[in-house]
Amino acid sequence: MMILRGLELVAQRTTWVLAAGVFAGIAWQPLASFFAPWLEAFIVMNLSLSMMRIEPVALRNYLRRPVLIATIFVFSMGIAPLVLWGFTSAAGIDGPVGAGIVFHALATPIMSGSALCILFGLDAALALIVTVLSYALVPFTLPPLALWLLGIELDVTVLELMWRLGRIVGVSFLIAFAARKMLGPDSLKAQASRMDGIMVFGMVGVAVSLMSGLPEFAAAKPNYTAVVTATTFAINIGLQIAATALFWRIGRRAALTIGLITGNTNTALVMAALGENAPYELLVYFVVGQFPIYILPLVAVPIYRWIAGPEKISS
Repeated sequence: MMILRGLELVAQRTTWVLAAGVFAGIAWQPLASFFAPWLEAFIVMNLSLSMMRIEPVALRNYLRRPVLIATIFVFSMGIAPLVLWGFTSAAGIDGPVGAGIVFHALATPIMSGSALCILFGLDAALALIVTVLSYALVPFTLPPLALWLLGIELDVTVLELMWRLGRIVGVSFLIAFAARKMLGPDSLKAQASRMDGIMVFGMVGVAVSLMSGLPEFAAAKPNYTAVVTATTFAINIGLQIAATALFWRIGRRAALTIGLITGNTNTALVMAALGENAPYELLVYFVVGQFPIYILPLVAVPIYRWIAGPEKISS
């Protein structure tokens, strides 16, 4: 019973636990090294839990709006990267920072996007559909756009990328489907807050696993680390604001959801795709890019609540 109560308390303190998780990974490097091999397992756990928590009827409602879903995808993975590429070119921002900014937009929404939406009271069904579509199509968009915009050839084939992403999404779907069949919707609703607590721990596991080696780099290059950290926050916030404003007319809650998944992207996927071709400074950009994902909610959730107005958002 204490464990179950503990999960409920974690779910109630989501924003603080997420932020603490990032700093735990930095401060306790043995824990980061221990969690690193379990990164994919944490992602599958979060995605499957999200799928369990989303009502099928909500998914079906959005599947009947293919034009909206296609528009979101084109903006988030086509227009946004082009805009940021134009910005970095005009501003003369090149090297790892410039490439990191463009890759920030080229990447898919984070796998935990729907989990965040559940935890923050946003539209998890919309986030899940856009995320799954993005992972289905990114093998065909990421490699050519990376080569065209940045001249960087990814160390992965289309089939390899499809297999990696399809494996994660497929396993998550099977787990969620089996759980919904065995437990039933009433049981899942009764355990909702505890499942949310597990998702929070899963997200913390992802963050901690990516922090391995960061303190040593930051100590060696503090100025670069500070610049990259500030940049990742600025790009995350900028993309969230731009996407929310662009889709404002479809409803505040949906617009905030699109903003969340547009700004919070899976740069860890780009790390895997780049392989040994990327300089370590660029990889650091992707690692530091986790900071706004886990720290911004401390400030963002009250703002989401204020913007959503009558469309209630939980904390």
